[in-house]
Amino acid sequence: MGRIRLRSLNWIVLVGCMLAFGGFAPPAHAQPANDTAFSLTTSPIFATLATTPGGQVSTPLKVQNNAQHAVTLNVKLMKFRAYGGSGDAELLDPDGDPSLKWVSFSATTIVAQPGAWNTVTMTIHPDHTAAFGYYYAVVFGQDTSGVTPTKQVTGHLTGATATLVLLDVNAPGEKRQLAVSSFTASKKLYQYLPATFNITVHNTGNVHAIPSGDIFISRDHKHNIATLTVNPNQGNVLPTSNRVFPVSWDDGFPVYAVKKVGGQIVSDKSGKPIQQLQWDFSKTNKLRFGKYYAHLLLTYDDGTKDVPIDAEVSFWVIPWKLILLIILVPLVPALVVYLIMRHRVKNLRGKRSKYAAGQNNSNN
Repeated sequence: MGRIRLRSLNWIVLVGCMLAFGGFAPPAHAQPANDTAFSLTTSPIFATLATTPGGQVSTPLKVQNNAQHAVTLNVKLMKFRAYGGSGDAELLDPDGDPSLKWVSFSATTIVAQPGAWNTVTMTIHPDHTAAFGYYYAVVFGQDTSGVTPTKQVTGHLTGATATLVLLDVNAPGEKRQLAVSSFTASKKLYQYLPATFNITVHNTGNVHAIPSGDIFISRDHKHNIATLTVNPNQGNVLPTSNRVFPVSWDDGFPVYAVKKVGGQIVSDKSGKPIQQLQWDFSKTNKLRFGKYYAHLLLTYDDGTKDVPIDAEVSFWVIPWKLILLIILVPLVPALVVYLIMRHRVKNLRGKRSKYAAGQNNSNN
């Protein structure tokens, strides 16, 4: 689960929703700790807009009240930036940012009826000096004016959720440029799949951009045995920031998978999903063994053409426990037979020795 981090004056608020500019979350929900009946759903999670200096662009933003009673909502405008490399966003206090003056809403207060969708139109009219990327957060929050809180909640933003809006003001000097900072496998040696790859993409330009592409798995650089999609949800990388795109290859036999009981994920004491080895004998032909190569091919649109970026990493898959078992299966019975025969031969020799000694004593 991703998160949105909010910094306002001297306090920090964490909003528990997926990064909107990542484009890989279901509709966002907000539910305050002191009112379990209150929750909101917003759509879209993120919006990507483009215009020119002095131009104008609009987009509808929707919010649904999931409570059983009517709720008054306020619409607040903030800015955001990338937080970390996992695709999270940090909401920023708009203190003195002139670009917020370009934004207007069809309504800033909504009386949201139960189960109903409410639409607010956001209009952005950048001035003639505007250029490149601007990143807004539209926060829908419960109107608490006139209400005295009974409990101070530190570290949480209650009764609110956000839609993130990425604006590209096309102007001379715009630079859309990405680079792969690193492409790594989580291990050099795997016993079983999945093998996990991390692609760190850095935006060296001045406007957001979307990388897309594939990882090709092969044994010999010639015959691909798997093709893995990178960034299938079209997540953006913001200017001067890094974003890590994880990709997993799990098409093997056997393979580690998340343990489920009754359709529910089983976690350990720390809340981490438990992995267990799964044996699907219909995939015995996919036993992975040996050295593999993962070739990355990414592309992004620089405004005029698609620019390719490639990288490669190698790794090993050696199921040594399974190999040891395969070796031991025929050896153990053979060893048992050998020990039995050795014992019998030893007994037979002992009997013969006793018989020979008896014969000698009789002759004497």
